[in-house]
Amino acid sequence: MVVELDLRGSICPGPTVETLAVLKALPPGGRLTVITDYPPARQTIPRLVEQRRCSWRITEDDGKTFHMEIVKGG
Repeated sequence: MVVELDLRGSICPGPTVETLAVLKALPPGGRLTVITDYPPARQTIPRLVEQRRCSWRITEDDGKTFHMEIVKGG
């Protein structure tokens, strides 16, 4: 299962709250792509997903908007 969450324009706590809500609904192994232009999300989202034993990586970054791929752990 792959879900894309476009959070451009959303500010705190939006990106973290919305990412967590979608992540909870994903089955283990599910993939979530978060697209955001909110700079603090570069730190908050990785911390959030690592605490939940998920892996993540930034797949695209143009200096303003970045795409983060998250894989839900089991």
